[in-house]
Amino acid sequence: MSAGAPRASWSRAARTLVKRALEGVVRGWTPRVDLPLSTWRLTRDADGALELGGRRLDGLFAQWGSPLYVVDEMRLRENAARFTARPEGAAHGCEVFASYKTNPVPGVLRTLHECGLGAEVTSAWELWLARRLGVAPERIIFNGPARTDEALAEGIASNVGLINLNTRSELVRADRVARQLGRRARVGLRVVPPGGAGGQFGERIDTGAALEAFREALQQPHLDVLGVHAHYNGRIDSAPQLSQFVGALLTFVDELQARLGLRVQILDVGGNLACPTVHTLSRRDLRLAQTFAREPTPPPVDEVLSIDGYVEGLVRPVEAHFAALGQPPPRLFVEPGRALMGNTQMLLCRVASVRDVDEAGVRWAILDAGINVAEPMTSEFHQLFALVEPRGPGRQLYRLTGPTCTQADCLYPAWRLPKLRPGDGLAIMDAGAYFVPSSTCFSHARPGVVALGDGAPRPLLRPETFEDLVSRDEPGAVLRALHAVGGGP
Repeated sequence: MSAGAPRASWSRAARTLVKRALEGVVRGWTPRVDLPLSTWRLTRDADGALELGGRRLDGLFAQWGSPLYVVDEMRLRENAARFTARPEGAAHGCEVFASYKTNPVPGVLRTLHECGLGAEVTSAWELWLARRLGVAPERIIFNGPARTDEALAEGIASNVGLINLNTRSELVRADRVARQLGRRARVGLRVVPPGGAGGQFGERIDTGAALEAFREALQQPHLDVLGVHAHYNGRIDSAPQLSQFVGALLTFVDELQARLGLRVQILDVGGNLACPTVHTLSRRDLRLAQTFAREPTPPPVDEVLSIDGYVEGLVRPVEAHFAALGQPPPRLFVEPGRALMGNTQMLLCRVASVRDVDEAGVRWAILDAGINVAEPMTSEFHQLFALVEPRGPGRQLYRLTGPTCTQADCLYPAWRLPKLRPGDGLAIMDAGAYFVPSSTCFSHARPGVVALGDGAPRPLLRPETFEDLVSRDEPGAVLRALHAVGGGP
């Protein structure tokens, strides 16, 4: 053994001692206090089993398997009603268009359309889906940063209510496509308010690019320029944030009228309202969880701007602004996603195996759900509950990982739970925003989606099968491969 070996061993031992000493301090800073079950209309029965609407959630595994997305249909309808409600005393409310990219499950979208919401689509496929679901063309907004001429043609030919052009470079293309179709396209232009993040989205107001884009748009003979479109491009969770955003847009709308003579008919403020029970984990949060097993804490739900407050914060200043000008207000469009759907769905999963305590004093639990079906959790806080909570105080610290063969598949670096055994069920909350569209078939088939409402569970999307995974392969390729190894019929 070399002379450096004892020193290296001592160095590792010293680091371990220091780390363990710090762990106790770090974990004690802000102990996790779970959000109440009632936040999601959940209860527990006498056996400690988690229920939604009086139905045990662990009972869904027998028919639908695990993992499984579960939609709370009542909460979905409640959220839709809050977005479409007109504030007391206001002349108008918001016209609401559900963000298809957030949760493109037809059964979820159909429910929202039944509640009076239109469709906000960002691709030719989503436009096709909206038409397939029977959404009237005038109730469709077509957005997106990368549309082909064919996609623009479909939108224009369908006479959708509004096509928001993303950049100045789309103007001539859209005009040419409209001319070839013998139509006029109803368009808005996406802008970036001062202080906002632009990148691949929109033309900046503060550089003058947005004004010049509108100037050029008004010169296109086959475009009806109707709207201004913008997103906050970040999480809106407070009234001051919303007020600053809306104020900047109204200032720009005034500039369009003063300098170009354009009276905007539609003000489309996009989405970005936060889901109150989810928050983005900072790098510091993630580092503390991974290194010191410090549990993340829930967001301050009561401090997050509510749907009702958001609608009030849009409608009232817009109506007041145009009343002061002696003009009717433009139609006010919103495109909610996270705040509309995030807290209406959960992801149920099971423990596959439990590993021994590691050097940090943390047990490892491997789940049958990972980043393949819960990718947003790599950067977000999501409340977690045991499907059956045994009586008694005993809790242990776990690192919860997924089933895929990559060390990146870690959903919860640190989370205290009752003692886990293989087969135990867990519920990951707020899985209604971007869980389904970002899911993959990385070594595993994707889960089904079931809705819970007043009656029996209603399937919205069946679980993916192994046959589904190869259904688009070259015809006969799988069968030939089986024959080659002697495994075919």
